Amino acid sequence: METAADSKGERLLSKATAPAVAAELPLELRASAYVAFDVQQHDLRSAARVLLEKTGVGRFPSEETCGLEEFEADASIFRSFAARKRLAEFVAGDEEFLAAYERLVAAVLIPWLKQHVATLLGQAGPTSFSYQYPPTLRVQPGRSSEFKRPHRDAEYGHQAGELNFWMPLTNYSDMTKVTLWVESQPGAGDYEPLAIDYGSIAMFHGTLCRHKVPANTSPYTRVSMDFRIGIGDYFYPNWSLDGV
Repeated sequence: METAADSKGERLLSKATAPAVAAELPLELRASAYVAFDVQQHDLRSAARVLLEKTGVGRFPSEETCGLEEFEADASIFRSFAARKRLAEFVAGDEEFLAAYERLVAAVLIPWLKQHVATLLGQAGPTSFSYQYPPTLRVQPGRSSEFKRPHRDAEYGHQAGELNFWMPLTNYSDMTKVTLWVESQPGAGDYEPLAIDYGSIAMFHGTLCRHKVPANTSPYTRVSMDFRIGIGDYFYPNWSLDGV
């Protein structure tokens, strides 16, 4: 089995020219944090349900009463690159879902980030941000032994000047009981679960800190959304990792 150390992305990264940033992202900004939002004002869960009904990657047992957790997803959606690509294409073309996402970023995350940066760095902190568009929607069917290996996002072409934002759209505590696990520092290996439910967003430095997803052995489907935000001049928007 391929490990993170010998993945294609890590090999490409070892030969790549680093992005031309003004400075490295300060260590203070790399620390994990959590953000809460009003699920009534920012109903990403309902928007995701409408989106999934269109995709053909699964079905809801009934039209109106089922929650996201009851989505009967095709097994391929978690393990097949082609299936995930198809889902990503639906996300990129769904104006309602994307509008809900952008409202969340503009109304909740950017104001929170500005305050967070100002608190940690003072007036020297950046005030401009570059957010991922479209975001990534992930679906993990239940009663499965499929998992995601530990990896860091640098191997997929993400920069150290980005921060990861991850949010569950399904019920973790009472239903799926499966979530993303993240190490505290690059290479520490001390993985801890992001034990949050819908209405909370976890921020972590996923470019360098490894993360993984265990198998979903529950009878429910796990759905989550993640994206990255580049922080001021610590991020170079024109850089990309060739070959990924």
